Amino acid sequence: MTELVPPEEEPPGGGGIRELARVSTSERDGTIVVAVTGEIDLSNIERLAQVIFAQPNTGEGLIVDLSAVGYLDSTAVSLLHDLALRLRKRAQQLVVVSPSDSPPRRVLDLTALYVNAPLVEHLDSAVAIIRRDPELPAAS
Repeated sequence: MTELVPPEEEPPGGGGIRELARVSTSERDGTIVVAVTGEIDLSNIERLAQVIFAQPNTGEGLIVDLSAVGYLDSTAVSLLHDLALRLRKRAQQLVVVSPSDSPPRRVLDLTALYVNAPLVEHLDSAVAIIRRDPELPAAS
């Protein structure tokens, strides 16, 4: 597993140190999973993109797990749309995990990410889509 932690940042106006997001990569049933925890915005989108685009280009697709993301802005939405289109050109697929009751999922629904990449509730569903495995739970 690879983990990327952004440098500690001083929030505007002082008041201590904050860490916006953590990014880790792992493999699940032969599929690469990029999991993000925290908040994604302009201040850390470049680091997230670096991790995503550094992944091997050998599988059927890529899963981006946003289950633990509390906030994302338009830069994250743009990155996901771009990533889905890039993968499609290589006959691969992006699947995004984001619970339907989370604030990021509302943003992803409003920006129609589902047109370019399936949005699912759970990691098992994402793996099933990538593997096209009827034994695993279906997309939700």
